Amino acid sequence: LGASGFIPKSTPAEDMRKAVSAILEGEVWAPLVARQLTDDEREVDDLSRRLATLTPQQVRVLMMLRAGLLNKQIAYELDVSEATVKAHVSAILLKLNVDSRTQAVIAASRIDGESTSDH
Repeated sequence: LGASGFIPKSTPAEDMRKAVSAILEGEVWAPLVARQLTDDEREVDDLSRRLATLTPQQVRVLMMLRAGLLNKQIAYELDVSEATVKAHVSAILLKLNVDSRTQAVIAASRIDGESTSDH
């Protein structure tokens, strides 16, 4: 059936008692650090799913935002109007559930940081 808990040897005795009690009551127990890691992993998975909803053009715009380009520069590079770039940026913010270009860039960087740190 698998493990119901993980208790490191370094766990203080009182915390071990709490962990064993929780497990005996049918709960799953893990140290705080492991629970935080799991929460972070969930957040990254959620962000990855949101990034996957971007169209190829929106991904290009996001990468150009990340490179520090302004709307006017992005419009020139993609041979579209500035209004089209603004529409793409608005769609990116909505899909990523962020409020600013900076937050969108940070979100994209976070995913890259996660994927490169595994290798």
